[in-house]
Amino acid sequence: MKQKHPKIWKCTKESTVADCKVFKVVKKHFEHPDGKSGDFYINMSSDWVQVAALVGGNSQSEPEVVLVNQFRFGVEKTSWEFPGGVAEKGESPIETAKRELLEETGYAGTRAKLLASYSPNPAIQNNRAHFVVIENCLKKSPVNWDANEEIEIKTVPVSKLDSLVSSGKIYHSIAINSIYFLQKYLAKKLKKTPAKTRAKLLNKTETLRYYFQ
Repeated sequence: MKQKHPKIWKCTKESTVADCKVFKVVKKHFEHPDGKSGDFYINMSSDWVQVAALVGGNSQSEPEVVLVNQFRFGVEKTSWEFPGGVAEKGESPIETAKRELLEETGYAGTRAKLLASYSPNPAIQNNRAHFVVIENCLKKSPVNWDANEEIEIKTVPVSKLDSLVSSGKIYHSIAINSIYFLQKYLAKKLKKTPAKTRAKLLNKTETLRYYFQ
């Protein structure tokens, strides 16, 4: 049987079922070109941003990355993640990344770059998640948490991120996606460094040698 390319359904009407502050549940009626139709429920959310704040790193040592640990109400336990949050209206992903990093951790840096934008769950969500890297980060100011935020902050070598995933300490799917993009970015950057400098750094860390050669 020859496979067919999926056809595009058309939304003909929609209505808000619930306004839940940080997202809305919207019922949308879709029609297929062959005549079938149905109601589907969509989580309508603003875009999300996570940021890898890189601290240090030179020819003698790998950079570390800032992580945050906070209580997540959906799973009713704490979660180690990259700093981040919801994009405010009119903000670019980089602007959101800088703001959230400073508010949650007090860190700020230079050379901010958008590494990736992707759909967290295109089956039921309309929004995008963005991943930004900011280099040369330093502690610049006190934290400015929201009323319900209580955050533990630490820095870890980038080569330790995979072990945090495999051990289950990092289990947030967007954070895991972001680790993939961060590793690709650092691998590309590492390949551009002089051969002697690259060799010195790779010899210091087994995990870096495995992933970034």
